[in-house]
Amino acid sequence: MRVDYVLSHHLQCAPRSARVAELLARGEVAVRGADGKPRAVADGSFQLVVGAETVVCGGADAARPFQRLLAVHELIGEHALAVAARSGRGHADLGVVGRLDADASGLALCGTDGGLQALLAHPASHVSKTYLVTLRPSRYERAHRAGGPAPAAGEGPLDSDAEAQFAAGLLLDDARGTRCAPAALRRTADRLKVEVEIREGMHHQVKRMVGAVGGALVGLKRVRLGPVALGGLAPGAARDVTDDELRAIA
Repeated sequence: MRVDYVLSHHLQCAPRSARVAELLARGEVAVRGADGKPRAVADGSFQLVVGAETVVCGGADAARPFQRLLAVHELIGEHALAVAARSGRGHADLGVVGRLDADASGLALCGTDGGLQALLAHPASHVSKTYLVTLRPSRYERAHRAGGPAPAAGEGPLDSDAEAQFAAGLLLDDARGTRCAPAALRRTADRLKVEVEIREGMHHQVKRMVGAVGGALVGLKRVRLGPVALGGLAPGAARDVTDDELRAIA
C-alpha cells in the first residue's frame, strides 16, 4: 500500500493533498519495519506491507487502514473470489494474486491492496510457489523431442536425474528451447506424487517442466505461496493471512 494512501487515511485528506506533500517534504514521515527501526520516506508512492510495516507521521504511528488479505483453498471449477464471498470475507475491492490454472486447485491469495498484489505477483519479486503434483504411472511420450532418450525398462514416472535437471535450470521441450530458472523437485513417499517449487510464472510452467523430465501430470495443487501455506485449510474455505506471514512477505 502506498505511503500517501496510509497518510490520507490517517489525516482524513486526499493522498495527493498539500498537507501530505508538506509532511513528506519536511521529513516528518517514516516507515518502521519488522526490525523496529524507522526509515525516513520522502516519496508518497513508496509501497509498504500493511501489517508488517507501520507509517510514522510526526513521531506517532499512523492509523492502520483497512486491508484484507485472504488465503483461499480454491477448488477446480470454482473461482477464489466466490470462495471468499461464501466464507463471509468477501469485499468489493478483492483481487486475486497468482490465479490458478482451470484444472488446478489449492492455495490462492485474495487481497484489497493492489500494491501488495503486484509485489507478490511480479516475477522480479521471486516469490516462491510450491505445488503438489500427481503423476500418471506411465511415462510421458517424448517422441516429439528430438534425440530424447527412451525410458529404460522399469524406469519410474520421472527421469532418475529429474532433481538435478530442475536444480540446474531445466530446458523445456518447446520450439524456443526455453530455459527455466533453477527450481526444486522433491520426491515423496508416494512415487506418483512430487513437490515442485518455482520462482517464475510462465504459462503452464509446472506441467511443461514435469513433461520435460518424462512425467505426465494428472493433478496439480498449489500448497504454498511465499510464506503462506495451505496447511489444514479445508477445501472451499478461506482464512485471514496473519501479521507474521505479512512480515515474512515484507
